[in-house]
Amino acid sequence: MKHTMLHMKLNSAVSIFAVAAAFSVLLPPSSAFAGVCFLPDCQDEDVMNGGGGNMNMNEDTAFCESKGFTYYASGQCPQYYAKVAECNRDDHYLKCDAQTWCKQNGYNTTSCSIPNYVDQPCPSYGSLYKGCKRDNDRACKETGFTKTCPSGQKLKKNSGRCSYDSSYGTCCKPSGCPAYTSLSSSSYGTNGTDGCEYACYYTCNMNCPSGTSTSNPGGCGGSTRNGCGTKTCYYPYQSCCTPSCTNQSGCSCGTTTVSDGCGGTCTRCASCCNSSSSNWCSVHSTCHGDCCTDGSIESCDTRCGGSGCSSGGGGSSSESTCPVVYTGNGSNLGRSCEDYYCYTGYRFCCDNMSHSICNTYAQPCSRLGGGCYFVTNVYCGGGYSGYSIYFCSGRDDNLFNVNG
Repeated sequence: MKHTMLHMKLNSAVSIFAVAAAFSVLLPPSSAFAGVCFLPDCQDEDVMNGGGGNMNMNEDTAFCESKGFTYYASGQCPQYYAKVAECNRDDHYLKCDAQTWCKQNGYNTTSCSIPNYVDQPCPSYGSLYKGCKRDNDRACKETGFTKTCPSGQKLKKNSGRCSYDSSYGTCCKPSGCPAYTSLSSSSYGTNGTDGCEYACYYTCNMNCPSGTSTSNPGGCGGSTRNGCGTKTCYYPYQSCCTPSCTNQSGCSCGTTTVSDGCGGTCTRCASCCNSSSSNWCSVHSTCHGDCCTDGSIESCDTRCGGSGCSSGGGGSSSESTCPVVYTGNGSNLGRSCEDYYCYTGYRFCCDNMSHSICNTYAQPCSRLGGGCYFVTNVYCGGGYSGYSIYFCSGRDDNLFNVNG
């Protein structure tokens, strides 16, 4: 109201001055107008009140400004400023404060603790903020951590990581993995790290195979190597044994498998059975281990068409020409294997045909037909016990199945 009145004073004064100037042009000079004054000569007279008022229109302005007030034409403080005082002589003179407005509108934060940072500054007072906001990236960077390392380096895997964000850490130059290891995961276990705390995994099995050990038990059990080839791994103890045979190759009539006497086997050539073989019997059109010399019918040798020895045994003069297959009561004349006679149903044969006695007088035991079973070994003259006694059911002339 005071400010409005002050400006009304100024407007009225201007109007009077204009009228007075107009009359001074139309009227001649007269002493009657000697009392008319013009600004600033009318300092002590109030034109609007018959000269009895105060015409110093700058007095309120000077007063308000001297008290630190600022004139605002709108009578209001600017945006984001709070009115903290008003001049009592003119309500357009105000004191406005940005900090007060900010605090009144929730901007009361001045600082925060890491990893939080001040957020949303007050528009008119930049040191006041709405609140705090967490910023892990900024916190890690400001505390010396990084996500990228120079060439040849990488972040440590565990230690040296930022507590606010573990993707930030400290750089490390790796020293490399030990031999037989790499950074690729495997099931063979680990061996140290690469110098930057990353595990080094074995690329091969460092352990010995199951059932072996690095301690040598002696004997002939043999050994092998671990998966990486760095250790000798020994099998359990086994007694030593010399095999009784060796493998044969280039066999024209196939092969057969025989025991090597040490728990293993050997591959041997099978006997050929055709008309060109030395043991071919034309009477039966088949092979025999020691067929009669001319292949003709012999009364003793059932393989050559004979009826066999008498049930009384003991042999006969004719039996000496057929020394392998006999019937009889089982008599050993004590000279050599060819003198052994058996009751009907018994046969003797050789497991190892490499001995000369077997080659001359016996069939291989593998040629015995079905229904035969082992009875005992036979000691032969000359210190050889290679004959075996088998009992076979059926007729004597069917005991050897040479085609089987």
